[in-house]
Amino acid sequence: MKKVELGLIKLLEITCGICFVVMFVLVVTQVALRYGFNESIGGANELATILFAYTSALGIAIGIARRDHMANSWFTERLGPRSRRIIDVIGLVLLALLNAVIFWYSIRWIDITGARMISVLQVPRWTAQIAIPIGTGASVIFCLIKLWLGLKGDEELGIPWMRES
Repeated sequence: MKKVELGLIKLLEITCGICFVVMFVLVVTQVALRYGFNESIGGANELATILFAYTSALGIAIGIARRDHMANSWFTERLGPRSRRIIDVIGLVLLALLNAVIFWYSIRWIDITGARMISVLQVPRWTAQIAIPIGTGASVIFCLIKLWLGLKGDEELGIPWMRES
């Protein structure tokens, strides 16, 4: 299970990195063209926005998988190991449920509005909207993997997030 998790993390990190680099190059090129030559690339702003959505959605899932997601651990650090473990399990379950609800509603949203075209790019809206179910679906998977590994004893539950290893 740990190998599956690491492979999925790597895949998402590479995809997220590519999206970020393309978005960065696109924005820098747009700025140079606008201020240097009073020109622009048609659809560049829309494409940059879509890439930002993918980068954000995938980044959230990666943060959950690597336990780098922001958390306030002041209270839980003052509890015993058993209580911290219980709270961690509850937190992962709630995080998985929240992402599952967002996943479900985003699929319904795409079903209703996804066939409409993005006017400048002339591509269906679902090409941008699908970033949300991909990110939330990956987040649910990572929460379940963390729960599985933690309950099985292959990974420690109850440790503060964002703590240096």
